[in-house]
Amino acid sequence: MANLVGKKFHEIGNWRIDGQIIYEIAFAFEFVVAFLITSTYTDYFSNHLLHTLMFAGLALVLLKIFLFDDLDLKWLAIDAIVLILLLITWRTSREFSLFSMGIFVLGARNVDFKRIIKIYFYVGMLLLAFVVISAMGGLIRNLVYRRDMTNIVRQSFGIAYPTDFAAHVLYLILAYAYLKFGKIKWYDYAVFLAAAIFLVKFSDARLSAYAIILSIPVLWIGQRAQTDHLLSRFIASFYWTVPILSAYLVIIASYFFTPSNKILTKVNNASSGRLFLGHKAISEYGFSMFGKQIIEHGWGGANGLKMSQNAPANYFFVDSSFLRMTILYGIIMAIIILLAMTKISWESFQKGSFALASIIVIVSVSAMVEQRLLDLAYDPFLIALLANVYTQHKAEDIS
Repeated sequence: MANLVGKKFHEIGNWRIDGQIIYEIAFAFEFVVAFLITSTYTDYFSNHLLHTLMFAGLALVLLKIFLFDDLDLKWLAIDAIVLILLLITWRTSREFSLFSMGIFVLGARNVDFKRIIKIYFYVGMLLLAFVVISAMGGLIRNLVYRRDMTNIVRQSFGIAYPTDFAAHVLYLILAYAYLKFGKIKWYDYAVFLAAAIFLVKFSDARLSAYAIILSIPVLWIGQRAQTDHLLSRFIASFYWTVPILSAYLVIIASYFFTPSNKILTKVNNASSGRLFLGHKAISEYGFSMFGKQIIEHGWGGANGLKMSQNAPANYFFVDSSFLRMTILYGIIMAIIILLAMTKISWESFQKGSFALASIIVIVSVSAMVEQRLLDLAYDPFLIALLANVYTQHKAEDIS
Protein backbone atom coordinates (compact mmCIF):
# COMPACT_ATOMS: atom_id res chain seq x y z
CA MET A 1 0.00 0.00 0.00
CA ALA A 2 2.82 2.40 0.94
CA ASN A 3 4.55 1.72 -2.38
CA LEU A 4 1.32 2.38 -4.34
CA VAL A 5 0.81 5.69 -2.56
CA GLY A 6 4.48 6.55 -3.00
CA LYS A 7 4.33 6.05 -6.77
CA LYS A 8 1.69 8.76 -7.06
CA PHE A 9 4.18 11.22 -5.61
CA HIS A 10 7.01 10.18 -7.91
CA GLU A 11 6.06 12.60 -10.67
CA ILE A 12 4.39 15.99 -10.39
CA GLY A 13 4.16 17.78 -13.71
CA ASN A 14 7.46 17.25 -15.49
CA TRP A 15 9.51 17.07 -12.29
CA ARG A 16 10.32 13.58 -11.14
CA ILE A 17 10.43 13.19 -7.38
CA ASP A 18 12.26 10.38 -5.63
CA GLY A 19 13.60 9.60 -2.17
CA GLN A 20 16.97 11.18 -2.92
CA ILE A 21 15.41 14.53 -3.84
CA ILE A 22 13.09 14.49 -0.82
CA TYR A 23 16.01 13.73 1.48
CA GLU A 24 18.25 16.41 -0.03
CA ILE A 25 15.54 19.06 0.36
CA ALA A 26 14.91 17.96 3.95
CA PHE A 27 18.62 17.91 4.80
CA ALA A 28 19.33 21.32 3.29
CA PHE A 29 16.35 22.84 5.10
CA GLU A 30 17.22 21.23 8.44
CA PHE A 31 20.88 22.20 8.13
CA VAL A 32 20.09 25.87 7.42
CA VAL A 33 17.72 26.10 10.40
CA ALA A 34 20.09 24.23 12.73
CA PHE A 35 22.99 26.45 11.63
CA LEU A 36 21.01 29.64 12.29
CA ILE A 37 20.22 28.38 15.81
CA THR A 38 23.97 28.45 16.50
CA SER A 39 24.23 32.09 15.38
CA THR A 40 23.15 35.41 16.86
CA TYR A 41 20.46 35.61 14.19
CA THR A 42 18.36 34.22 17.05
CA ASP A 43 18.01 37.90 18.05
CA TYR A 44 15.64 38.13 15.06
CA PHE A 45 14.23 34.60 15.01
CA SER A 46 13.46 32.99 18.35
CA ASN A 47 14.90 29.58 19.23
CA HIS A 48 11.33 28.33 19.69
CA LEU A 49 10.39 29.32 16.12
CA LEU A 50 13.53 27.79 14.63
CA HIS A 51 13.11 24.53 16.58
CA THR A 52 9.49 24.36 15.41
CA LEU A 53 10.62 24.79 11.80
CA MET A 54 12.94 21.80 12.19
CA PHE A 55 9.91 19.53 12.42
CA ALA A 56 9.17 20.31 8.76
CA GLY A 57 12.50 18.76 7.74
CA LEU A 58 11.88 15.73 9.94
CA ALA A 59 8.40 15.30 8.47
CA LEU A 60 9.89 15.22 4.96
CA VAL A 61 12.37 12.51 6.00
CA LEU A 62 9.58 10.42 7.55
CA LEU A 63 7.61 10.87 4.30
CA LYS A 64 10.61 9.57 2.39
CA ILE A 65 11.00 6.57 4.74
CA PHE A 66 7.40 5.38 4.66
CA LEU A 67 6.37 6.33 1.12
CA PHE A 68 9.54 6.10 -0.98
CA ASP A 69 11.68 3.46 0.74
CA ASP A 70 10.93 -0.14 -0.16
CA LEU A 71 10.86 -1.46 3.41
CA ASP A 72 10.39 -5.11 4.27
CA LEU A 73 9.00 -6.28 7.63
CA LYS A 74 12.49 -6.49 9.15
CA TRP A 75 13.30 -2.85 8.39
CA LEU A 76 9.84 -1.70 9.43
CA ALA A 77 10.38 -3.37 12.80
CA ILE A 78 13.88 -1.89 13.17
CA ASP A 79 12.64 1.60 12.27
CA ALA A 80 9.75 1.31 14.71
CA ILE A 81 12.03 0.21 17.57
CA VAL A 82 14.57 2.96 16.87
CA LEU A 83 11.85 5.62 16.61
CA ILE A 84 10.40 4.49 19.94
CA LEU A 85 13.86 4.69 21.55
CA LEU A 86 14.39 8.15 20.04
CA LEU A 87 11.04 9.34 21.42
CA ILE A 88 11.79 7.93 24.88
CA THR A 89 15.22 9.52 25.08
CA TRP A 90 13.88 12.83 23.75
CA ARG A 91 11.25 12.96 26.45
CA THR A 92 13.55 11.82 29.28
CA SER A 93 16.45 14.11 28.34
CA ARG A 94 14.41 17.09 27.06
CA GLU A 95 17.12 17.31 24.40
CA PHE A 96 16.24 17.30 20.68
CA SER A 97 19.56 16.67 18.92
CA LEU A 98 19.56 12.86 19.00
CA PHE A 99 15.93 12.67 17.87
CA SER A 100 16.69 14.82 14.82
CA MET A 101 19.96 13.05 14.00
CA GLY A 102 18.38 9.61 14.44
CA ILE A 103 15.59 10.31 11.95
CA PHE A 104 18.07 11.59 9.36
CA VAL A 105 20.22 8.47 9.84
CA LEU A 106 17.18 6.19 9.36
CA GLY A 107 16.11 8.16 6.31
CA ALA A 108 19.48 7.91 4.59
CA ARG A 109 18.83 4.49 3.06
CA ASN A 110 19.36 4.55 -0.73
CA VAL A 111 20.70 8.13 -0.49
CA ASP A 112 23.96 9.09 -2.20
CA PHE A 113 26.14 10.14 0.75
CA LYS A 114 28.57 12.15 -1.38
CA ARG A 115 25.73 14.38 -2.63
CA ILE A 116 24.65 15.06 0.97
CA ILE A 117 28.19 16.05 1.97
CA LYS A 118 28.37 18.34 -1.07
CA ILE A 119 25.18 20.06 0.09
CA TYR A 120 26.59 20.31 3.61
CA PHE A 121 29.89 21.77 2.40
CA TYR A 122 28.63 24.35 -0.09
CA VAL A 123 25.61 25.45 1.95
CA GLY A 124 27.76 25.49 5.09
CA MET A 125 30.42 27.67 3.48
CA LEU A 126 27.76 30.12 2.28
CA LEU A 127 26.06 30.22 5.68
CA LEU A 128 29.31 30.73 7.58
CA ALA A 129 30.37 33.52 5.21
CA PHE A 130 26.90 35.09 5.49
CA VAL A 131 26.97 35.03 9.30
CA VAL A 132 30.54 36.36 9.54
CA ILE A 133 29.82 39.20 7.09
CA SER A 134 26.62 39.99 8.98
CA ALA A 135 28.56 40.20 12.25
CA MET A 136 31.39 42.28 10.81
CA GLY A 137 28.84 44.61 9.19
CA GLY A 138 26.94 45.09 12.44
CA LEU A 139 23.75 43.40 11.25
CA ILE A 140 24.01 40.85 14.06
CA ARG A 141 26.08 40.81 17.23
CA ASN A 142 29.65 39.57 17.26
CA LEU A 143 29.85 38.33 20.84
CA VAL A 144 33.31 38.83 22.34
CA TYR A 145 34.50 36.93 25.43
CA ARG A 146 37.58 37.13 27.62
CA ARG A 147 39.27 34.09 29.09
CA ASP A 148 39.35 33.99 32.89
CA MET A 149 41.93 36.30 34.52
CA THR A 150 43.59 37.09 31.19
CA ASN A 151 43.37 39.70 28.47
CA ILE A 152 42.77 37.09 25.77
CA VAL A 153 39.91 38.26 23.53
CA ARG A 154 37.76 35.54 21.96
CA GLN A 155 35.62 36.52 18.99
CA SER A 156 32.60 34.48 17.88
CA PHE A 157 32.10 36.10 14.44
CA GLY A 158 28.31 36.00 14.63
CA ILE A 159 28.11 32.53 16.18
CA ALA A 160 26.91 32.12 19.77
CA TYR A 161 30.30 31.14 21.22
CA PRO A 162 33.92 31.04 19.94
CA THR A 163 34.20 27.26 20.22
CA ASP A 164 30.97 26.89 18.21
CA PHE A 165 32.46 29.03 15.44
CA ALA A 166 35.60 26.90 15.52
CA ALA A 167 33.54 23.70 15.34
CA HIS A 168 31.84 24.94 12.17
CA VAL A 169 35.27 25.50 10.64
CA LEU A 170 36.49 22.05 11.76
CA TYR A 171 33.56 20.13 10.31
CA LEU A 172 33.60 22.09 7.05
CA ILE A 173 37.28 21.16 6.71
CA LEU A 174 36.37 17.50 7.32
CA ALA A 175 33.65 17.70 4.67
CA TYR A 176 36.14 19.18 2.21
CA ALA A 177 38.64 16.44 3.09
CA TYR A 178 36.04 13.74 2.50
CA LEU A 179 35.05 15.11 -0.90
CA LYS A 180 38.67 15.50 -2.00
CA PHE A 181 40.08 12.44 -0.23
CA GLY A 182 42.80 10.77 -2.27
CA LYS A 183 43.55 14.08 -3.98
CA ILE A 184 44.38 16.28 -0.98
CA LYS A 185 47.60 18.19 -1.70
CA TRP A 186 50.17 19.97 0.44
CA TYR A 187 48.49 23.32 -0.18
CA ASP A 188 45.20 21.94 1.23
CA TYR A 189 47.04 20.96 4.38
CA ALA A 190 48.59 24.45 4.47
CA VAL A 191 45.09 25.97 4.40
CA PHE A 192 44.02 23.62 7.23
CA LEU A 193 47.00 24.78 9.30
CA ALA A 194 46.25 28.44 8.55
CA ALA A 195 42.65 27.92 9.69
CA ALA A 196 43.88 26.40 12.96
CA ILE A 197 46.21 29.35 13.57
CA PHE A 198 43.35 31.77 12.83
CA LEU A 199 41.10 30.02 15.37
CA VAL A 200 43.75 30.20 18.09
CA LYS A 201 44.61 33.84 17.40
CA PHE A 202 41.12 35.31 17.06
CA SER A 203 38.84 32.89 18.94
CA ASP A 204 41.29 31.14 21.29
CA ALA A 205 39.48 27.93 20.31
CA ARG A 206 42.44 25.69 20.98
CA LEU A 207 40.78 22.28 21.08
CA SER A 208 39.15 22.55 17.64
CA ALA A 209 42.41 24.02 16.32
CA TYR A 210 44.32 21.02 17.67
CA ALA A 211 41.76 18.69 16.05
CA ILE A 212 42.36 20.41 12.70
CA ILE A 213 46.14 20.04 13.14
CA LEU A 214 45.69 16.37 14.10
CA SER A 215 43.62 15.83 10.95
CA ILE A 216 46.69 16.53 8.80
CA PRO A 217 48.70 13.39 9.74
CA VAL A 218 45.52 11.28 10.12
CA LEU A 219 44.31 12.16 6.62
CA TRP A 220 47.81 11.84 5.15
CA ILE A 221 48.20 8.34 6.59
CA GLY A 222 44.69 7.45 5.38
CA GLN A 223 45.49 8.60 1.85
CA ARG A 224 48.70 6.57 1.81
CA ALA A 225 46.85 3.55 3.21
CA GLN A 226 44.38 3.83 0.35
CA THR A 227 47.26 3.49 -2.11
CA ASP A 228 48.42 0.34 -0.26
CA HIS A 229 51.44 1.87 1.46
CA LEU A 230 52.30 -0.92 3.91
CA LEU A 231 53.10 1.04 7.10
CA SER A 232 50.28 3.55 6.60
CA ARG A 233 47.81 0.75 5.94
CA PHE A 234 48.91 -0.99 9.14
CA ILE A 235 48.38 2.20 11.19
CA ALA A 236 45.08 3.05 9.51
CA SER A 237 43.81 -0.50 10.07
CA PHE A 238 43.34 0.51 13.73
CA TYR A 239 41.31 3.65 12.96
CA TRP A 240 38.04 1.77 13.52
CA THR A 241 38.92 1.26 17.22
CA VAL A 242 39.12 5.00 17.96
CA PRO A 243 35.40 5.75 18.70
CA ILE A 244 35.05 3.17 21.47
CA LEU A 245 38.55 3.81 22.83
CA SER A 246 37.93 7.59 22.94
CA ALA A 247 34.59 7.16 24.72
CA TYR A 248 36.10 4.73 27.23
CA LEU A 249 39.02 7.02 28.05
CA VAL A 250 36.97 10.17 28.61
CA ILE A 251 34.28 8.44 30.70
CA ILE A 252 36.82 6.59 32.87
CA ALA A 253 38.98 9.72 33.31
CA SER A 254 35.93 11.78 34.31
CA TYR A 255 34.63 9.11 36.66
CA PHE A 256 37.93 8.71 38.53
CA PHE A 257 38.98 12.37 38.43
CA THR A 258 40.24 13.80 41.68
CA PRO A 259 42.42 16.88 42.27
CA SER A 260 44.92 14.66 44.09
CA ASN A 261 45.69 12.76 40.90
CA LYS A 262 48.45 14.81 39.27
CA ILE A 263 48.12 13.27 35.80
CA LEU A 264 44.35 13.73 35.60
CA THR A 265 44.69 17.24 37.04
CA LYS A 266 47.08 18.17 34.22
CA VAL A 267 44.63 16.74 31.66
CA ASN A 268 41.80 18.64 33.36
CA ASN A 269 43.71 21.93 33.22
CA ALA A 270 44.70 21.38 29.60
CA SER A 271 41.06 20.73 28.68
CA SER A 272 39.69 23.81 30.49
CA GLY A 273 38.25 21.89 33.44
CA ARG A 274 36.36 19.28 31.43
CA LEU A 275 37.28 16.35 33.67
CA PHE A 276 36.13 18.23 36.77
CA LEU A 277 32.82 19.11 35.14
CA GLY A 278 32.42 15.57 33.81
CA HIS A 279 33.04 14.12 37.27
CA LYS A 280 30.51 16.55 38.73
CA ALA A 281 27.94 15.49 36.13
CA ILE A 282 28.46 11.79 36.91
CA SER A 283 28.25 12.44 40.66
CA GLU A 284 25.05 14.49 40.42
CA TYR A 285 23.20 12.64 37.66
CA GLY A 286 24.79 9.21 37.28
CA PHE A 287 24.00 6.78 34.45
CA SER A 288 20.68 5.21 33.46
CA MET A 289 19.23 3.06 30.70
CA PHE A 290 17.20 5.80 28.97
CA GLY A 291 18.86 9.01 30.14
CA LYS A 292 17.73 12.03 32.10
CA GLN A 293 17.63 15.80 31.89
CA ILE A 294 20.75 17.77 32.82
CA ILE A 295 20.36 21.33 34.09
CA GLU A 296 23.26 23.28 32.57
CA HIS A 297 24.48 26.88 32.58
CA GLY A 298 26.78 27.58 29.64
CA TRP A 299 28.47 30.71 28.34
CA GLY A 300 27.08 30.71 24.81
CA GLY A 301 24.71 33.45 23.58
CA ALA A 302 23.46 36.59 25.28
CA ASN A 303 22.40 34.96 28.55
CA GLY A 304 25.63 32.98 28.78
CA LEU A 305 27.68 36.10 28.12
CA LYS A 306 25.88 37.91 30.94
CA MET A 307 26.45 34.98 33.30
CA SER A 308 30.14 34.75 32.42
CA GLN A 309 30.57 38.39 33.37
CA ASN A 310 28.44 38.44 36.54
CA ALA A 311 28.49 34.94 38.01
CA PRO A 312 31.18 32.75 36.43
CA ALA A 313 31.07 30.33 39.38
CA ASN A 314 27.62 29.17 38.20
CA TYR A 315 29.04 27.70 34.99
CA PHE A 316 28.21 24.03 34.50
CA PHE A 317 28.26 22.33 31.12
CA VAL A 318 29.09 18.77 29.98
CA ASP A 319 31.27 19.31 26.92
CA SER A 320 32.27 15.75 26.06
CA SER A 321 29.84 14.27 23.53
CA PHE A 322 30.58 10.75 24.76
CA LEU A 323 29.91 11.53 28.41
CA ARG A 324 27.03 13.81 27.52
CA MET A 325 25.17 11.23 25.43
CA THR A 326 25.67 8.52 28.08
CA ILE A 327 24.07 10.67 30.80
CA LEU A 328 21.49 12.51 28.66
CA TYR A 329 20.31 9.67 26.41
CA GLY A 330 21.22 6.66 28.52
CA ILE A 331 23.51 3.67 28.24
CA ILE A 332 21.44 1.91 25.54
CA MET A 333 21.56 4.79 23.06
CA ALA A 334 25.21 5.52 23.89
CA ILE A 335 26.14 1.94 22.98
CA ILE A 336 24.10 2.12 19.76
CA ILE A 337 25.79 5.39 18.73
CA LEU A 338 29.28 4.01 19.45
CA LEU A 339 28.53 0.83 17.50
CA ALA A 340 27.25 2.96 14.60
CA MET A 341 30.46 5.03 14.53
CA THR A 342 32.56 1.87 14.73
CA LYS A 343 30.58 0.26 11.88
CA ILE A 344 31.07 3.32 9.65
CA SER A 345 34.80 3.24 10.30
CA TRP A 346 35.13 -0.55 9.99
CA GLU A 347 33.24 -0.58 6.69
CA SER A 348 35.53 2.14 5.38
CA PHE A 349 38.54 -0.01 6.24
CA GLN A 350 36.98 -3.15 4.76
CA LYS A 351 36.20 -1.39 1.48
CA GLY A 352 39.79 -0.17 1.19
CA SER A 353 38.58 3.44 1.15
CA PHE A 354 39.96 5.17 4.23
CA ALA A 355 38.14 8.51 3.85
CA LEU A 356 35.42 7.92 6.44
CA ALA A 357 37.72 5.91 8.71
CA SER A 358 40.12 8.87 8.83
CA ILE A 359 37.36 11.42 9.41
CA ILE A 360 35.72 9.36 12.17
CA VAL A 361 39.08 9.45 14.01
CA ILE A 362 38.95 13.27 14.10
CA VAL A 363 35.23 13.32 14.91
CA SER A 364 35.89 10.92 17.81
CA VAL A 365 38.81 12.93 19.19
CA SER A 366 36.74 16.11 18.97
CA ALA A 367 33.80 14.34 20.65
CA MET A 368 36.00 13.64 23.69
CA VAL A 369 36.05 17.35 24.51
CA GLU A 370 33.23 18.94 22.47
CA GLN A 371 29.46 18.37 22.39
CA ARG A 372 28.65 18.51 18.65
CA LEU A 373 28.73 14.83 17.69
CA LEU A 374 24.92 14.54 17.39
CA ASP A 375 24.19 18.05 16.14
CA LEU A 376 23.24 18.30 12.45
CA ALA A 377 24.41 21.91 12.44
CA TYR A 378 27.95 20.51 12.62
CA ASP A 379 28.27 16.77 12.05
CA PRO A 380 26.78 15.10 8.93
CA PHE A 381 28.97 12.00 9.03
CA LEU A 382 26.76 9.68 11.09
CA ILE A 383 24.36 9.70 8.13
CA ALA A 384 26.87 7.38 6.42
CA LEU A 385 25.63 4.48 8.58
CA LEU A 386 22.79 3.59 6.18
CA ALA A 387 23.51 5.80 3.16
CA ASN A 388 25.03 4.66 -0.15
CA VAL A 389 28.72 5.43 0.38
CA TYR A 390 30.62 2.97 -1.79
CA THR A 391 28.65 3.01 -5.03
CA GLN A 392 31.31 5.19 -6.70
CA HIS A 393 35.08 5.14 -7.11
CA LYS A 394 36.79 5.11 -3.73
CA ALA A 395 38.68 8.39 -4.35
CA GLU A 396 36.20 11.21 -3.78
CA ASP A 397 36.25 14.49 -5.71
CA ILE A 398 34.98 17.85 -4.58
CA SER A 399 33.96 18.79 -8.12
